[in-house]
Amino acid sequence: MSHRLRRFLCLLPLLTLSPMTAAQETVESYLREFPNQEQVKMMNTWLEKNEKGTFNFTGLVDPSDTTVVTPQATVDYGYNWFSISEGPAILTTPTYDKFLSVSVFDMKHNVPAVITNPTKPILLKRPSQAMPEGDFEVVELETDQGLVLTRMVVVDNLDAVVASRSQFQMQGGKGDMQREVKQFSPETEKNAQAVIDTVITYINPDDAFGRVSGDVSFLDLAAGVKLGQLGTPSDTVRYGTILVDNTGAPLRGDATYVVTVPAGLYNPGGYFSVTLYGTDNKLLIPNDLKIYDRTTFSSEPNQDGTTTITLSPDGSGKNGIPTGKDFYGVLRAYVPAPGAIMKVKVEKQ
Repeated sequence: MSHRLRRFLCLLPLLTLSPMTAAQETVESYLREFPNQEQVKMMNTWLEKNEKGTFNFTGLVDPSDTTVVTPQATVDYGYNWFSISEGPAILTTPTYDKFLSVSVFDMKHNVPAVITNPTKPILLKRPSQAMPEGDFEVVELETDQGLVLTRMVVVDNLDAVVASRSQFQMQGGKGDMQREVKQFSPETEKNAQAVIDTVITYINPDDAFGRVSGDVSFLDLAAGVKLGQLGTPSDTVRYGTILVDNTGAPLRGDATYVVTVPAGLYNPGGYFSVTLYGTDNKLLIPNDLKIYDRTTFSSEPNQDGTTTITLSPDGSGKNGIPTGKDFYGVLRAYVPAPGAIMKVKVEKQ
């Protein structure tokens, strides 16, 4: 029996549960709606302090930033929630000699485009909208509302990164920001969340996110959104989860682990990162060293191309990251190499 079939059979009883209070309310309908729920929640929180169709930048993310779960630490993020209900929007970006990506999300958590180091303006439009004149990278969305998320890797050059922010500009994008969210009973939510938590234990991160509706299973998408909202398809960024040690036990904040990251994860222009998060809140873990990740740029590699990273309560050890609380990790490869194995070796000391 295949792995996916076993998983489906385990989940089937929960998927067919439906409370008596709503004849058409099912666990499956909740799971299909879950990405929209989370996108709307994030959008509305952002709009409380920011204007639609404009950019807001995080600076280097620290544990106090709760905008998004499982953030990347040594990156300057830019957020722009927009609406093209009144017509297309045009996005311009700076030229950058290091890694810069522009990801476009719709409210279903489809990711129709991830553009690395753009060379021309980006046009955001619905399929029925007319094209303006000009030479654009064209991105079509399935919903009026959406998010542009920019990532600029910071390599001891935060001042230069901050100076470039004014070159991120959007013309348009100020349409209707209202987005419907379906409501469910507590019973349905409880059963659906149990399904999501089960899928998380089996999910292949490469299967979690797609460009258009139907690219990935609704089960995998719901699990991917809960585990790491604003993740992107595997041909742009690949992910590997670090959940247990070599004995199969969850990672504890009072223990020390040695992690080996394999060589060959990314193509020229890319890089890898290992970032740790508290299991209680999925955010970066506060520590006196203010070290939350290790990347290609902040780690000393081994002679064979692998990288050793030490996860310890105080951050000691080669390429150390402090823990101090129960945690998990995410391995990322930007501009990933085809066929790269996104798994690390985790040895408890």
